[in-house]
Amino acid sequence: MHRSLLLKLSGLGIIVVLFFVIQTVRWSGETGAKKAHDRFIQYLSDRRWIKCSRMISELYTDQWKFDRNDISMALRDFGRHFYITLDINWKTLSTAQTRESYGIIGTMKIDGSGSPAADYIIKETRQYLMDSFTFNWSRSGILPWSWKLESIKHPSIKVPADYVPGNRSHSFKW
Repeated sequence: MHRSLLLKLSGLGIIVVLFFVIQTVRWSGETGAKKAHDRFIQYLSDRRWIKCSRMISELYTDQWKFDRNDISMALRDFGRHFYITLDINWKTLSTAQTRESYGIIGTMKIDGSGSPAADYIIKETRQYLMDSFTFNWSRSGILPWSWKLESIKHPSIKVPADYVPGNRSHSFKW
């Protein structure tokens, strides 16, 4: 009986190691960053804000002076008008590697429905969506799939000086 248990535990150990080796290969380098990015965009489209927030690094910074909490709340502010549907279609143009991070550069198209403001937001954002976004991703832990969003860059989006993420009394203006 002792030998049988040892064989079972050894087999389980081999399966676990094999699983992590396969996942490490699947989620390594540029491929892993793209997988994380695709998952993040899908979470945005599905309005799964908690999952989006978990994918944002504690060290997140951007050109709008947002930190992790601010960008999480800004994404919710944007998406709250799309309570019926929100479709974000991402098109990757290129990928750039810098040290241990990867920049996923591309454009997006937004569509959806909800409040009367949703149509207005779609119309007003079109001019900004012609320029490309850069989402910078880096690995943050020992698990192969532990990619975190470090920053978002866009050449023309400006945030109003009086905008406070999460403050529902202020409407998000582009």
